[in-house]
Amino acid sequence: MTKGEETMNHAYSVELQFTGDQLEPSEISSRLGLQPSYTAISQNLLGTRKFRPSWKYDGRGEEGYQLEWASLEDGFAFLLKILNSRKAEIIALSRQFDGVWWCGHFQSSFDGGPTLSSEILAEIAGYGIPLSIDNHFVDDSEPA
Repeated sequence: MTKGEETMNHAYSVELQFTGDQLEPSEISSRLGLQPSYTAISQNLLGTRKFRPSWKYDGRGEEGYQLEWASLEDGFAFLLKILNSRKAEIIALSRQFDGVWWCGHFQSSFDGGPTLSSEILAEIAGYGIPLSIDNHFVDDSEPA
Protein backbone atom coordinates (compact mmCIF):
# COMPACT_ATOMS: atom_id res chain seq x y z
CA MET A 1 0.00 0.00 0.00
CA THR A 2 1.40 3.38 -0.94
CA LYS A 3 1.34 6.42 1.27
CA GLY A 4 -1.93 8.28 0.85
CA GLU A 5 -4.06 5.19 0.25
CA GLU A 6 -6.75 4.77 2.86
CA THR A 7 -6.87 1.57 4.83
CA MET A 8 -10.24 -0.03 5.47
CA ASN A 9 -9.85 -1.36 9.02
CA HIS A 10 -13.20 -3.16 8.94
CA ALA A 11 -14.98 -4.79 6.01
CA TYR A 12 -18.15 -6.87 6.00
CA SER A 13 -19.85 -9.47 3.86
CA VAL A 14 -23.48 -10.43 4.36
CA GLU A 15 -25.65 -13.28 3.17
CA LEU A 16 -28.73 -15.32 3.89
CA GLN A 17 -27.97 -19.02 4.35
CA PHE A 18 -30.11 -22.14 4.58
CA THR A 19 -28.81 -25.60 5.50
CA GLY A 20 -30.58 -28.87 6.11
CA ASP A 21 -30.24 -32.60 5.64
CA GLN A 22 -33.17 -32.66 3.20
CA LEU A 23 -32.37 -29.32 1.52
CA GLU A 24 -32.29 -29.28 -2.27
CA PRO A 25 -30.62 -26.03 -3.42
CA SER A 26 -32.70 -25.91 -6.60
CA GLU A 27 -35.90 -25.96 -4.49
CA ILE A 28 -34.76 -22.91 -2.51
CA SER A 29 -33.86 -21.09 -5.74
CA SER A 30 -37.23 -21.93 -7.25
CA ARG A 31 -39.22 -20.89 -4.19
CA LEU A 32 -37.41 -17.56 -3.85
CA GLY A 33 -36.87 -16.85 -7.54
CA LEU A 34 -33.20 -16.15 -6.86
CA GLN A 35 -29.94 -17.64 -8.04
CA PRO A 36 -27.69 -18.47 -5.08
CA SER A 37 -24.18 -17.14 -4.65
CA TYR A 38 -23.15 -20.57 -3.38
CA THR A 39 -24.63 -24.04 -2.98
CA ALA A 40 -23.32 -27.30 -1.59
CA ILE A 41 -24.70 -30.80 -1.66
CA SER A 42 -24.09 -33.44 0.99
CA GLN A 43 -20.85 -35.34 0.62
CA ASN A 44 -19.11 -38.01 2.65
CA LEU A 45 -15.61 -38.44 1.29
CA LEU A 46 -13.65 -41.40 2.65
CA GLY A 47 -15.06 -41.15 6.15
CA THR A 48 -14.48 -37.43 6.49
CA ARG A 49 -17.08 -35.14 7.98
CA LYS A 50 -20.39 -35.05 6.15
CA PHE A 51 -21.40 -31.61 4.96
CA ARG A 52 -25.05 -30.63 5.08
CA PRO A 53 -26.57 -29.30 1.88
CA SER A 54 -26.67 -25.50 1.82
CA TRP A 55 -27.94 -22.54 -0.16
CA LYS A 56 -26.43 -19.06 0.26
CA TYR A 57 -27.39 -15.69 -1.19
CA ASP A 58 -25.48 -12.40 -1.03
CA GLY A 59 -27.06 -10.41 -3.87
CA ARG A 60 -24.29 -11.11 -6.38
CA GLY A 61 -25.31 -9.89 -9.82
CA GLU A 62 -27.75 -7.27 -8.48
CA GLU A 63 -27.18 -3.56 -9.05
CA GLY A 64 -25.16 -2.11 -6.18
CA TYR A 65 -23.66 -5.46 -5.11
CA GLN A 66 -20.33 -5.32 -3.28
CA LEU A 67 -18.24 -8.31 -2.28
CA GLU A 68 -17.19 -6.41 0.85
CA TRP A 69 -18.98 -3.51 2.51
CA ALA A 70 -17.34 -0.72 4.52
CA SER A 71 -20.53 -0.63 6.61
CA LEU A 72 -22.44 -3.63 7.94
CA GLU A 73 -25.56 -1.45 7.90
CA ASP A 74 -25.16 -0.78 4.16
CA GLY A 75 -24.60 -4.46 3.42
CA PHE A 76 -27.75 -5.53 5.23
CA ALA A 77 -29.79 -2.65 3.78
CA PHE A 78 -28.78 -3.82 0.28
CA LEU A 79 -29.65 -7.46 0.98
CA LEU A 80 -32.93 -6.70 2.76
CA LYS A 81 -34.07 -4.47 -0.11
CA ILE A 82 -33.81 -7.47 -2.46
CA LEU A 83 -35.33 -9.97 -0.03
CA ASN A 84 -38.18 -7.89 1.40
CA SER A 85 -40.70 -8.97 -1.26
CA ARG A 86 -39.84 -12.61 -0.45
CA LYS A 87 -40.11 -12.28 3.33
CA ALA A 88 -43.07 -14.64 3.80
CA GLU A 89 -41.37 -17.40 1.79
CA ILE A 90 -38.06 -16.87 3.63
CA ILE A 91 -39.87 -17.23 6.96
CA ALA A 92 -41.53 -20.44 5.67
CA LEU A 93 -38.15 -21.80 4.55
CA SER A 94 -36.64 -21.00 7.95
CA ARG A 95 -39.25 -23.25 9.55
CA GLN A 96 -38.26 -26.09 7.24
CA PHE A 97 -34.47 -25.59 7.19
CA ASP A 98 -31.82 -23.98 9.40
CA GLY A 99 -31.58 -20.35 8.34
CA VAL A 100 -29.05 -17.73 9.40
CA TRP A 101 -28.15 -14.18 8.50
CA TRP A 102 -24.39 -14.52 8.12
CA CYS A 103 -21.94 -11.63 8.43
CA GLY A 104 -18.23 -11.89 7.81
CA HIS A 105 -16.35 -9.22 9.77
CA PHE A 106 -12.80 -8.75 8.43
CA GLN A 107 -10.73 -6.48 10.63
CA SER A 108 -7.14 -5.28 10.52
CA SER A 109 -7.40 -3.32 13.77
CA PHE A 110 -9.15 -3.66 17.09
CA ASP A 111 -10.78 -0.23 17.11
CA GLY A 112 -14.50 -0.41 16.54
CA GLY A 113 -16.51 -3.07 14.83
CA PRO A 114 -19.93 -3.76 13.43
CA THR A 115 -22.89 -1.55 14.26
CA LEU A 116 -26.49 -1.77 13.13
CA SER A 117 -29.30 0.72 13.56
CA SER A 118 -32.38 -0.27 15.50
CA GLU A 119 -34.36 -0.11 12.23
CA ILE A 120 -32.13 -2.68 10.49
CA LEU A 121 -32.04 -4.85 13.62
CA ALA A 122 -35.85 -4.80 13.78
CA GLU A 123 -36.10 -5.69 10.10
CA ILE A 124 -33.68 -8.60 10.49
CA ALA A 125 -35.51 -9.77 13.62
CA GLY A 126 -38.81 -9.71 11.71
CA TYR A 127 -37.66 -12.73 9.72
CA GLY A 128 -37.16 -14.79 12.88
CA ILE A 129 -33.75 -15.95 11.69
CA PRO A 130 -30.61 -15.76 13.89
CA LEU A 131 -27.73 -13.41 13.07
CA SER A 132 -24.20 -14.83 13.10
CA ILE A 133 -21.13 -12.56 12.99
CA ASP A 134 -17.96 -14.41 12.02
CA ASN A 135 -14.87 -12.35 12.97
CA HIS A 136 -11.58 -12.62 11.06
CA PHE A 137 -8.38 -10.73 11.80
CA VAL A 138 -6.54 -9.72 8.62
CA ASP A 139 -2.88 -8.66 8.86
CA ASP A 140 -2.51 -6.00 6.16
CA SER A 141 1.20 -5.58 6.90
CA GLU A 142 2.10 -8.89 5.28
CA PRO A 143 2.49 -9.00 1.49
CA ALA A 144 -0.20 -10.97 -0.34
